[in-house]
Formats: sequence, structure tokens, C-alpha cells
Amino acid sequence: MTTNAIPGYGTLLKVGDGAAPENFSTVVEVFELKPPQIKLKTDDATSHDSNGWTEIIATVLEGGQVTAKINWRPSDPTHDNITGVLSKILNRTKANWKIVLPGAVKTFSFAAILTDFKPDAPVEKKLVADITLQISGAITIS
Repeated sequence: MTTNAIPGYGTLLKVGDGAAPENFSTVVEVFELKPPQIKLKTDDATSHDSNGWTEIIATVLEGGQVTAKINWRPSDPTHDNITGVLSKILNRTKANWKIVLPGAVKTFSFAAILTDFKPDAPVEKKLVADITLQISGAITIS
């Protein structure tokens, strides 16, 4: 049997500019990307009528976080402190983001606040940065 697995290569992280209509720019040099882990929260609804078994009910969905590792280019407009990812944390900006899977098979769209920007400048390696997006509200999958 032949696999139908889809390679992760070519997945894009895009950020909106807040304009109307909104334009999305691809964040350059992303080399590792973890899409949102969607969680369903629950509440214990066990009562004396539950026949001795725990009962739960579904409550709200949580979008969680998106994490990425980038080859950090401090003067690139998608990385810098003026319009890039660094500006999003410095200005406490909630922005619209998209993750586009290879071949545009699915797109995850969501609003998020960049909550962590962790640069690294090792002597014998490239500049890199880890970024974390905390999702606020619904995720649209198209």
C-alpha cells in the first residue's frame, strides 16, 4: 500500500497588516512550526443521579498556542521591530494570522497575541528566535 502522507515542507505562517481589506505577509525563514492544539474544555456534571459514574459536559473550545522557530533576520520587515513579529510583542498587538498547509490543502485562520520572542545569537551558529502566539477567539479552518 502506498502512503498518502503530506510533507510539512512548504507550510506558511502569515500575519495580517490590520488594513481593510487585510493583506497577509508570509513570515520569512520559518523552519519549525507547530499549529494550534485545539482543546475542548469540560466540566464535571456528576450528580447523585449518575449511578456512581463521573459525567462530564463539553463547554468551550480553546485555540491554545502556535510556536515557531525562525532564522532571525532583525532588519526583515516580517521580523523587525517596525512591522514584523518583534513589533507585535513590543506594541502588545493582537493580529490576524494564518497557517497555510502545503498545497493550500487547509488554512488555519485566527487572531493571536505574540506573547514570547526568544532570540538566540550563538557564536558558531546562525541567529534564531523562538516565537509563541497565544490564540484569542475562534480558529477558522478552510
